[in-house]
Amino acid sequence: MEELTTVIFLGIQGSGKGTQTRLLQKYLEEHTNTKALYLETGQLLRNFAGQEGYTNELVDNTITAGELLPSFMPVYVLGREMIEHFTGAEHLIFDGAARRENQTVMIDSMMRMYGRTPYHVVVINIPEDMAVERMLGRGREDDTRESIQKRIAWSKENEQVVIEKFKGLNCSVHHIDGTGTIDEIHALILSELGLI
Repeated sequence: MEELTTVIFLGIQGSGKGTQTRLLQKYLEEHTNTKALYLETGQLLRNFAGQEGYTNELVDNTITAGELLPSFMPVYVLGREMIEHFTGAEHLIFDGAARRENQTVMIDSMMRMYGRTPYHVVVINIPEDMAVERMLGRGREDDTRESIQKRIAWSKENEQVVIEKFKGLNCSVHHIDGTGTIDEIHALILSELGLI
């Protein structure tokens, strides 16, 4: 049976994770003829916030204010997506799955349960000012300069803790320079993952 790839992407918002996860998904599906399940926590949360319900409204208000959601919400939407769509026969690509230390432990326990260890953690590193400009360029309603800077400050503060936690778990952590072209970064990631 062909080896399945499991990758968790980290990096401050605007680092290009979304672009690189999609490129990796396309590469894996084209070169292995196996589906790659792509799970983007931020989009899952925005989808949840757009639905009717008391909790949905609270999540929507929190996202709009640029505030942080409690850990159970990202874990909930991610877990629900895995339960509903993962069959065990797909590559797995996560974007924004672990932003706090306790989420790291929960994601690792999920990977262990599904037999997807060891897995890869890819950290895309870019300067803060580059991230702010990229995010402002997306034109999303919740992307004000103030809310972006607030989220990036929090990300930088917590990301190192998350990375250190992953280093003690059953995975390989890869640091990628995210300042090059999209194709250069993609090639670096494929090389780090041993795919080329």
